[in-house]
Amino acid sequence: MNDPQVFEIVLNGQTVRVSDQTIKSARIFHVVYPDNKRPLNITIAESTDGEKFWTSLPEGRQEEAEFAGKVIAAYIREDRRKQACATTTDKKLPAPSLFG
Repeated sequence: MNDPQVFEIVLNGQTVRVSDQTIKSARIFHVVYPDNKRPLNITIAESTDGEKFWTSLPEGRQEEAEFAGKVIAAYIREDRRKQACATTTDKKLPAPSLFG
């Protein structure tokens, strides 16, 4: 299953563009706002006790990172769920005859 590389989500009533990139082994999300607000880079970090959390790069926009990270995670989970669903039908197409 491939996650989307570029997608849009709604944060605080604004549609923002998110790109998903991997730098070395870190997965980085670059959030671009439609107004003049500075773009936000976020990633998942792990605390010393092993708890994972969203953080901004560089640090300093923690509240924004946590909120945006939760929305991004929900979007990706929903996208994966949609990819896993398959459409099936009860109708079978007749097999072509080899003799006619």
